Amino acid sequence: MPHLHLFYLGGNAGKSNIEVHDVQFAICDTWQQAIPALKAAWFGDADKIHIDGWQIISWADGYDIHIAPKSETAISGSLKLYFVNVGGYRADALPEAHEFNVFVAQNADEAKQKALATLLPNHNTLHKDNLKDVDNVLLLNELSDDWQIILTPNPEGKPAPIGFQGYQPI
Repeated sequence: MPHLHLFYLGGNAGKSNIEVHDVQFAICDTWQQAIPALKAAWFGDADKIHIDGWQIISWADGYDIHIAPKSETAISGSLKLYFVNVGGYRADALPEAHEFNVFVAQNADEAKQKALATLLPNHNTLHKDNLKDVDNVLLLNELSDDWQIILTPNPEGKPAPIGFQGYQPI
């Protein structure tokens, strides 16, 4: 049975002096099945890519997340699943910090507001309006031509444990 997987990738890119990162998603039965797509999506040096972590996304924001073939009829309503990446700064640290999560919302603006209310609570930014900067919002419902994301209310649910965290060259 396929699941939505989130991958946190790391590696080098050209003349970078430090490791760079990216987040990718795959709908697959096992994390290993995603490796060809992860390699194809990597923007950096092909021989330096590795997985720093991955997790199955099976619950978010009060909803169970299921994957079903697009041929099946599903009533998901107007709610969608979004990935949001937020960047922020602290006065006592030079690098920009990032935190991300998935949110169930009716639109990207609502997902951004949920992210800003929960991610990087002790950070601020020098950007306009002294708000944390939302760097990326990705609608996950459009990841695949073959699969759909089904959201089922479950206020008692919780995120799946992290599947892997470390250094896994691919």
